[in-house]
Amino acid sequence: MKKCFFCKAIVKYKKKVPCPIIAELKESYVILAEGQYFKGYCILFTKSHKEHTHKLPMKVQKCLYEDMMRVTAAIDKAFKPERFNYENLGNITHHIHWHVIPRYKNDKYKKLPIWQIPEKVRKGKLTEKQVEDIKKKLKKILKG
Repeated sequence: MKKCFFCKAIVKYKKKVPCPIIAELKESYVILAEGQYFKGYCILFTKSHKEHTHKLPMKVQKCLYEDMMRVTAAIDKAFKPERFNYENLGNITHHIHWHVIPRYKNDKYKKLPIWQIPEKVRKGKLTEKQVEDIKKKLKKILKG
């Protein structure tokens, strides 16, 4: 899919040019989400353009779940959040993907789904160094 953000990232990754992908797992790739109000918030997406999880072979579905739990464990080890939220919508980007969202004790919006938190809060900008430090930490854990 030419216009799909995730497919474009995959093409760049395969060409070994800079892209947002921080890890390749068994059935998916992982990127750090744009907003890091939730430190370590990642998005996991399928290696090829698929739109419906239920249409995938059960073996692939299971592997995707295992990949998601691997990302969760990496975020947990790196940043020690209080809990996790998971979102799988596909209403805007029609490429199977999951938002893996760590939630922390100091989160003043902890009772709200993230989409109800003001966008300028949830997409709060970090410095390039802060983002690179988060990526580095997660890459190291996911590699091991």
